[in-house]
Order: sequence, then C-alpha cells, then structure tokens
Amino acid sequence: MKRVLKILAGLIVVAIVGALGFLSFSPTLRSDPDVGLSPEMHAFGDVDVRQFTHAPLGAEVKVFLPIPPADAVALASGFDRYPEWVAPPPENVVVDNSARDTGDFGAGSLVSYQEGETDEIVYYDPNVAMIAEPRWGLADFEGHRGVVIVTPAEGGSIMHMRRYFETTSLRGWMMSRMMPMFMESSAANLAELYGGEVL
Repeated sequence: MKRVLKILAGLIVVAIVGALGFLSFSPTLRSDPDVGLSPEMHAFGDVDVRQFTHAPLGAEVKVFLPIPPADAVALASGFDRYPEWVAPPPENVVVDNSARDTGDFGAGSLVSYQEGETDEIVYYDPNVAMIAEPRWGLADFEGHRGVVIVTPAEGGSIMHMRRYFETTSLRGWMMSRMMPMFMESSAANLAELYGGEVL
C-alpha cells in the first residue's frame, strides 16, 4: 500500500509540474511581433545572431526610445549606468578590456556584474548591436547569448533586447521563466528615463 501511495504521489507531482510547464510553455516573447524585428528575424544589416548561436529565441522585449540608434547602443554598452535601469540592478559592474589589443571596449571585453556572473562580449557595433556570451549558468543553458539589436524608427529607435538559449536543467528552466520579467522591467525603466515606450 505504501508503495502504491508513493507512486501516486510521484504521479501527482509529475502532473503538477507538467501542467505548470504546459501553462507557461507559451513563448516568453513579451514584445509586439509586428513592430521592429519579428521573432523569426535573427539578422539585421551585418549582424547575424546565427553566427553566434543556433539556440532558439527564448525571450525578447522591445522598447522605443526617442534617441538615435547609436545613442541607444551606447546605453546598452554603458555598463556604469546599468544600476539606473537594469533589473535587478547589478551589484558591482567591472569591465575588463585587457584581452583587446586596442584596450578599448569591444569583442573580447569581459563584463562582470557580481561574483560568478561574467559575460564575454562576442560582437559589438556601436551603431547597431551588442552580443554577449554568458560565462555563468553553463550547466543550465546551451547556446546562451544576450543580444541587443537597435533598429531605426520614426522619431528615434527600437531597442530589441533578446535572450537566445536552450535550457538543460530545471534550474535553467526556472531562470528562463524569470528572464522576460526582468527584461520587461529593464525596458520599462529605460522608457521612463528617456521618454520612450515598451512595445
């Protein structure tokens, strides 16, 4: 009897987890697919995200900012100002450009947000995009890339904040559920600071 109860309890847990997974399986893309780049588009100009990862687009938010694209990219790469708008705010941002011959920011730079959380910048175009490869969560995600692509729009630009990834653990799956919420909060903070709008 105890064995049967254990099996039933296990089935109930599996059913609950399965139901939660089904309910939240809907795409975590929080942005309007008819504005800016569609979820099926992974290239803009010379930037092709598929050169850096083949993982699916797992999360995206878009924010209209009444500033030129180059200024929007500067916001995304202005790590010293991240505590003003990124959610949750990073504890202590440190940028290391020592791997670059020129010593300035670009592909090869390392950005640490707190102990154990470092990204490597793998692509940077100050007018269009920045792509980062997280060095954290390696056991939880495959092909994980943080991508910012900025497209021109009437009266300003649209910043597309994207996360590409495959989850490989329960912890990764749980983190992937929170990503869109953090990204949406960041976009809302940017919109408030610069008089923009989350799309």
